This record gives sequence, C-alpha cells and structure tokens, in this order.
Amino acid sequence: MKRIICLNSGSKQSLEKLTNRFRGKIITSKPQAARRLQVPHYDLESLARSLLFRDRLTVASPLIAYRTRRDAVREVIETSDIEGTARAQTPALQAIIRAGINPDILRETSSSHRVQQLASLVEAYQTLLRKNRRIDSAEIFWEATHLQPERQPILVYGYFQPRLDELAFLDAIAGEGSTFILSGGNTEIFTNNREALQWLQQQGWCISNGEEETPDSLGKQLQQCFLSEAAVPTGVNFHAYSHLEAEVRGVLAQVKALLSQGVAANNIVLVARDETLYGSTILDVAWEYELPVRALYDIPLQETRVGVWLRLLLETIQENFPFELTAELLAHPLAEQLPAQLWSEVRKRPPQGLQHWQELGIDFSTLNWGQQDYRAEWVQRLQEVLSDFQIRQNSGFWAREIVAFYKLQEALVTLSAPETERISLEAFAQDVLDTLALLSVPAQPGRGGVELHAPLSLLGTRYQYVFVLGSAEGILPAPIENDPVLDFQERKQLMRAGLPLESAAQTAQREAFSFYALLEVATTAVTFSYPQLLGKEELLPSPYLEQLGVKPCSPSSLPIASPEEARRVDLRQEHSASDAVLANAIHAWRVEQRRESSQEPDEYDGVVGLPIEPSSRVFSASQLTALGQCPFKWFAEGVLNLKELPEAESDLSPSLKGQLYHRTLELALANVKDAEDLRSLDTEQLSTAFAQAEQELACPTLPGWDVRRAEHIEVLSRNFAEEKFLPPGTEIVALETQFKVQWYGLRVRGRVDRIDQRSQQAPSSDGGVICDCTDSGLVLLDYKTSSTKPAGIKNEAAKANIDIQLPLYMEAVQTALYPDEPVTDAYYYSVTKHKKLAGAKRDKSALAAFAEQVKSSLQTGYYPVKPDVDQHVCRFCPFDLVCRQGPRLNKKYPSESTHESD
Repeated sequence: MKRIICLNSGSKQSLEKLTNRFRGKIITSKPQAARRLQVPHYDLESLARSLLFRDRLTVASPLIAYRTRRDAVREVIETSDIEGTARAQTPALQAIIRAGINPDILRETSSSHRVQQLASLVEAYQTLLRKNRRIDSAEIFWEATHLQPERQPILVYGYFQPRLDELAFLDAIAGEGSTFILSGGNTEIFTNNREALQWLQQQGWCISNGEEETPDSLGKQLQQCFLSEAAVPTGVNFHAYSHLEAEVRGVLAQVKALLSQGVAANNIVLVARDETLYGSTILDVAWEYELPVRALYDIPLQETRVGVWLRLLLETIQENFPFELTAELLAHPLAEQLPAQLWSEVRKRPPQGLQHWQELGIDFSTLNWGQQDYRAEWVQRLQEVLSDFQIRQNSGFWAREIVAFYKLQEALVTLSAPETERISLEAFAQDVLDTLALLSVPAQPGRGGVELHAPLSLLGTRYQYVFVLGSAEGILPAPIENDPVLDFQERKQLMRAGLPLESAAQTAQREAFSFYALLEVATTAVTFSYPQLLGKEELLPSPYLEQLGVKPCSPSSLPIASPEEARRVDLRQEHSASDAVLANAIHAWRVEQRRESSQEPDEYDGVVGLPIEPSSRVFSASQLTALGQCPFKWFAEGVLNLKELPEAESDLSPSLKGQLYHRTLELALANVKDAEDLRSLDTEQLSTAFAQAEQELACPTLPGWDVRRAEHIEVLSRNFAEEKFLPPGTEIVALETQFKVQWYGLRVRGRVDRIDQRSQQAPSSDGGVICDCTDSGLVLLDYKTSSTKPAGIKNEAAKANIDIQLPLYMEAVQTALYPDEPVTDAYYYSVTKHKKLAGAKRDKSALAAFAEQVKSSLQTGYYPVKPDVDQHVCRFCPFDLVCRQGPRLNKKYPSESTHESD
C-alpha cells in the first residue's frame, strides 16, 4: 500500500469515509480537529515524545531549559546581564534548532559575528542538555526522526501548513497505508505547501485529490472571495464598534441571542488573533451576561492568583516583613489571614519586621527562613507555607487557580534538584519567580460553553456561527516582528546559502494562510468586527477584509443581554421601577443631574436645611477658617464626623509633625526666658525634649527613623541660632496657652503657641532691625511647619486671603488672658525655614461680617460645596470623593468660574 497525500479533503463525507475505513492511528493537530473527526485527540508531538521516552531522552522543562540557556550564555558570551542576554538570544536560538541547522554548518555559512556567536551558543546549549540526556522542545521532531522509528500507518489531519521538522518526522513515522490531508492551491499563500508537497513526493508519497466541500458552501465561497474577486455570499457581516469593550458586548449579545434561539454552544466559536488582548474583557462581559465561555489560551503562572501570592510571599520574606507587603500578602484572596479586628490597630501602628507581626498574634513561624539552605530544604519550607496558608483549599474556588496550584507542584519537583546544592534565599526566590514567568495555564479552563480560540487552533474544524474579533490592521494579521539577534536581512543571506530559515515573506504567507483556512470554518454565518479605537489609537479595518471585499458597517440594534444593561436603558425612563437596584440608581441619577446643573445646591450638595444653634458649638480658629474657605468641608468633618481611615505612613504626617514640633519647643523652652537663656540651650537638651514629645504623642516607628529623627532635631535647633526667633529685648511670657472667648457672638477656644513681652525695638547683632513693630507690649507667635503663610477665609472675590487666626488670637489674649497688657503684634513663624512668614492684619468689619455669615449658615443648615476660587482648600482636603468639586461648580457659581478641572 502506498503513502497518500490527500489534497483538499475537507468535506464531511470524505472525512467520514477516510476515518471509517482507516485502521491505524489517527493524528490530529488540535482537540477541535479531533472533535470534528469524532476521534480521541493525539498529535504528532505526543507521538514523538513517546518515542523519545523509550530512548530515555527527556524534553527539558521550561525552567531547566532556561537555566541551561543561562549557563550557555555565561560560557559563550561576555556580558554582565546573563538573564537579559539569554532572553534576547532565545528566539534566534530556537529558530536555528527548529530548522534543524547544524552549528558547524551555520559557522561555515556566514562570517557575521552575530551568526558565529549564535552558532557557538546553540552548540554549547545542546551540549549542556545532552549531558543529562535532555533536548530542547524545539528539536523534538528532529530527534525523534533521528531515532529512525518503526513506521506505522497513520492518518494525519489538521496539519494544513506543516513546518519542515513536522514533515521530516511525519515522513519517518508514516508507514504503508498512511494518509496525510493537506491543503493545496496555485496562489502565493500555498507556496510553502507546494514545496512540502514536492518534497514528500520525492520521498515516495502519492497524491490523491480528495472530495472537496460543495463549492457553494459558505466557507468555500469566502475562500474564493479571498483569492479572487468574487461576490461576497450572504451570511457575512463586518461590524465596526467605537471601542474594544463595545465590540465584545456587541458580539456576546449576538451569541446570547443565538443560544436563546436553541443553537448549541458547541456550534458557536469566538476567534481572536490576539487572544490575550481580548480574553479578559470577554470573560468579564461573559460573566455579566451569564454566558458559558471557555478561554484556553495560556497565561503566565505569574498572572494567576497563586503566582501573585507567591511573589508577594517571597518579597515579604526577603524584605523582612515590611507593613505594606505583609498586609497585602495577608489580605490576598488566597490567604485572608489578617482578622478584621486587627486591621484598625495595624493601620494606626503599622508593624515592621517579623517580630512586630508576631507580637500581634499572627503565627509566622513557617516564614522564619534563613539565608542559605539546600534546594530540597527550600522547597520543603515553601510546601509548609503553602499548607499552613491552605493555598490548595483556597485555590479550589477557581478552576484556573487549582490548575495553577498543581502546575506549581510539578515545578517544585524540578526546583528541588539537585537536592544537595546549597543556594541562597535570593537565588531560590529568583528560581521561583523565573518558574512563574515560564510556566502557563489556561485562562479559563473547563468543559462546554462557547470557546475562544486563535485562528490556528481551528484548522480543520467547522462551526455554524463564527465571530472574529479584532479584524483590524495591526491585529489581524499580527505585525511581523524582526528578531534583533537574527534579523530578516541576516536570515535572507543564510537562506541564499541553503539554510532553511523562514523569511519575512514566508511569515506573512503563513498569516495569510491561517486566515484563508479560518474562512472555511463557518458553515452558516461569520461575523467580523473591530474597534475603531484601541486606547487612544485609531484603528483601520484589516487588509484581509478589504481583500475579501467586505466593508464595515455599524451593527444593528442589539438585544439587551444583562440586567445591568437593562438598568442603563431604564435609567432615563420616567416610569417607576419595581427593581430596587434600579430605583436607587434612578434616584442617584437624578441627584447627579441636579448636581451637574446650574441649579442651586440642595441637600446632596451640603444645603441640608437642618439648623444648629450657634451657641451650642465651640469653634477653633482652624474650624472657622474651614467654614470660611468651604462650608462643606467643615460640615463633612464637624457635623458628619467623616474621617480618613488611618493608614501606614512612610513619613510623619503634616499634622503629627506639627504636634511633635510644637511639643518639643514647648518642652525645650520651658526654662528659657530670653535670648541669653536660649544661647545656653544645647542639642542634648533639645534631643531630650524631642524624645519626650515622641513618647507622649506615641509616634509610630518609621523606616530609617534614627536618621530622620536627627534631621528633625537639626531643623529645630537651627531656630535657636536665628535672632528673629527670640530677639534681644524680648522675654517669653507663656507657652502653649489655652483660651476660651466669645468672638462676635461665637464661642471660640484655642491655644497660643508663644506669648512674648517686647520691651523695645531691638537691634540685631549686625546693626539691623529685628522687628518692624516699634511699640513695646505683647507679641504672639504661631509656629508653622510649612514655608508659606496659611490660606485664610474668602473675601468678596472668593480669594482665601483674609487671615482670621492671628486677629482672633490677638483679641483673645487681650480680652481673656492679659487685659492689662497691650498686644502690639502677632505673626506666623516657620520653624522649618527659620523665618517670619506674615504678620497680623485686622479687618474688623470683614471679620464681623464673616461671624454673622457663620451664624446664618448654622441656623439655616447651609453648607454648600463652594471652595475658594483658587481651590487652596481642595489641595489637601480628604473629602473630595464626597463633594466631587470640579468644573461643575462653574455652572453654579459663574462669577467664580476659574475652578480647576478634576
């Protein structure tokens, strides 16, 4: 019996005849092709691997191959970046190996330094692998061919554009009676196949023209349109969508409509040339639509929950349990080890280091790793952690994660070898991270449902309804990328010398052929689609669709595919909603419409209408300033009691820094009366005061605090060398003095940082003048840690430049604390810049009017979102998510229309 090449045997009847009468092994390229033949899936690679196994040759795992490539690079190439060089060389190295090119021949063919280096790298890499009877995955077919396997009858289906190594193995294993189904034609895209056909004929294969599908079938008509100018058949659509998510929603809505009409899920297929671009959006929208969708494209293990958690674990251990990393590790969905009651405590005083975490009652005994150990011991430690955190059990909630967990278990066996090798924690962690990057799992494993595939996965299959997403230039076909190590110009020269490498033209032909083969898949209807915008990039229709003669159009109205989409439509309707979620959404929508309009603010914009008796409140200067800058800010904090959640700080917060500086100065100056006393104050005394202030305020332990502490003390100590801090002729009367007064009918309390008694205008040591004030009397100082004067309340132009704090303090000291002493001056003093910032400016009429405005706001419950025109108050306001200030305020207050955008 002869070995037969069956050309274009694509009809169902022809395939049934072949499979029914065939008595040998049936080989299919993909499970989808096997499904069409109704036979178990078994591909050429599985057959080759079984032969290699018998000969005790093993295919190197991704991690072993990566390690070996690194060793080969270290041996051949002088570079400080071993990992980067290994990654860069891998595509070219595998291209040479897959082409079956001998390194010696490669050296003889070209004198190029890059080619010579690549030949040495290939040789070193294969030699290192052979020491342990391993081969690279790219040479599976060549090595199996070299074993001269016993021939057997096989029927090969789905390899419609075989590579050279696949052809060599096919010829070596196929015995008498074998049948190979191949696509044929006279156009350019069949160039590779014609060369393959010629080579097989030279090996003794015979050609038989099989029974094609009927020429009037949808697939065949589409293929004719692609190869020549023919009329586009019915059942072909090409839809343009505004963006990628709109495209996915449009396609899945059509899929859901088909399923509701009784079309079986296995008769519908989704196709994307770039599955990773579309995969996550398809899965998210399918979940919303309650559609069963399977995505079998591979994603790196490092992108799974298992991979992310493992990376967090290793980083946390290596960096000695810093707060943010450790909290993220414990809060991960696969762990959830931090009890809810501990969160508030942890946020207030973030623990740093293993010991601090264990003091909270969290058992980290299995995470107390050393710095050096044997490979087997490192793996055992990791297994204990996985068990302790119950990662396997927690992974079971997601199909992909449980697959990822067992994939990791297989990889750990490799990582443990050689067991007696002693390596550092850093080296072991890097091996694990490399493994996570090299290994992959299906994005959405499972059975049944509508499947997402790349075009090459569908060779030889048939589906009633095919949806091809991403039919845009730059996506379909995929861009041809030039390898920087073995570029197309270098390949061209090597091909002229007879080396079987793939040129840019051949790569383009393979892409075109895969699209041509895809056209045959649809039996009832095919719908192409593309997004007009991808991010900010405008896309054009695929040149393949132009060659096909199909023009894009807007899709017709699509069915509502989920309750969420139904609510979006009903949101704008005036009828009442029986859906509780929709009713709340409609209410929120109307609130937002009014909020964004020019209408006066309402209760959702701070005008709550609930009166507060002014005499029932006691204000501070900062509270009054907040009311004068933006009434809503005071309302959110003072009435609604909104607060930011306590979070871990990498440095002192501005508030805590101010408290620490104030208390330190109060303690340090307790026994200081004048400038002469100040000169006797040394750094040690200041350090003691700083330490006491730290303890009283329970300051958190921050990273590098010893160094930062010294910097803070240095900043404070510089003030003592400045004459303006305590001028000659001035005595300190009081420190941090509290008061309570009635101020324009409002109850106010506060604290004056320092009160000095100035006896005269004092000259400085250089003959200048220390202070502009010429009158003797009391002088008030308010310490600031900022370098600029603080913003005040709004004036008539909505500028925040009316100071209220210093005039209020002056009046309070004059009336409540020292009624017999004149208060001649008050000013802000920057303890970080060591200078006077600004003095007091009293505008009694403006302050009286403001006090009346405050009382009116309290009595009417009027606290609108109305910040100062420059939005100084908004810059550090923690309530921006509540008020949502921004351009919308221009409509409400057009006379103050300089508001910044969000």
